[in-house]
Amino acid sequence: MGKIGNQQMLREINKSLLLHLIYQHGPVSRIELSRQTKLSPSTVSILVEEALREGIIYETGTSGSGVGRRVTLLNIKADSGYVLGLDLAGAQCVLLNMRGEIKASRTIPRLIGETAIWQELVGIVDDFLDSCPISRDQLRRIGVSVPGRVDETSQKVLRAIPLQLEEMNLGGFLEMTYQVPVSLFNDLDAAGFAERFNGVAQGLSTLVYILIDYGVGAGIVINDKIYRGSSGGAGRIRVFSPYCTERLALRLRQEYPEVFSDQGLTSKEVLHKFMEDGMRTEGPLHKELGALVDHLSAYCGAILQFINPEQLILNGWITENQAFFDRLTAKIREHEANVFERPTPIKPASWKELGAAVGAATLGLHHIFKMKMVD
Repeated sequence: MGKIGNQQMLREINKSLLLHLIYQHGPVSRIELSRQTKLSPSTVSILVEEALREGIIYETGTSGSGVGRRVTLLNIKADSGYVLGLDLAGAQCVLLNMRGEIKASRTIPRLIGETAIWQELVGIVDDFLDSCPISRDQLRRIGVSVPGRVDETSQKVLRAIPLQLEEMNLGGFLEMTYQVPVSLFNDLDAAGFAERFNGVAQGLSTLVYILIDYGVGAGIVINDKIYRGSSGGAGRIRVFSPYCTERLALRLRQEYPEVFSDQGLTSKEVLHKFMEDGMRTEGPLHKELGALVDHLSAYCGAILQFINPEQLILNGWITENQAFFDRLTAKIREHEANVFERPTPIKPASWKELGAAVGAATLGLHHIFKMKMVD
């Protein structure tokens, strides 16, 4: 590479460093950027002016008081672009601006199988984007969360059993359709990241995230790094499979037809009724719910003893009834009792059903503002 090429590459690296810091710490001054990056004030000024002309950042005002010099602060311009987040398991989509704020969200049809995704996904995404107050050229990136294994380099879905997918080039398909970069993520990794970035786990570096909903699984973060296991299979908790929304609702309908005779109830509504009736009445449902709590709590307690995380985050239908959640939490603490000096905090996910979609979009946003490195 010639001298001009080297200079251009260095310029791009320095500019990405500045944008990364503005994204992470804005509003921030040019002086502070120079101090943190060790770049000269003149270099910072030139690159900042370029970003201002491009509309990526803007001057938010000044800071300082008294006789000292006031400095102008810089921040990312929120409406300079947008990131789409898709959760194919939870059937949700969200649109974030460049500051990570949700501008729109929607529940979408749940698509099962490669054929359904090829034929219907683009129409669903187009309909959502058309309802948003943005132009298509403002879409900067797409993040997709999938309930299974993905190759984040090739952007392929390797295997997603709940969606009946295997070796699907989903990322390439969406990139070709929308002409923007696409990133694929495991749905539990994405949802856990959403909680760490601006949810109940901000500032924590070791945590366990458990989802029991239309799918089941766990996301594990140890010392700020996602733990996937030797073959990418960490977090598979098939022992909880009987409690996923559809399977449990179907069994309850079959075994207790006199209670769940209303055919108009959705699977989630069946589980809500199960929790309400099982918590307040004696009888078969009370025993059924008690056995479920015993099983879930024993497993979760074992996880806490083994990993000793800073926090356990639960999500899915098990968090949607406060009395049930309190009972489950208390039972988990019994299994953890006398093991550690203090009990592990157990909290419901703050993002609820939007977690994986918000996490996928936020991870996509981080890709936009990550620091470029020399290959």
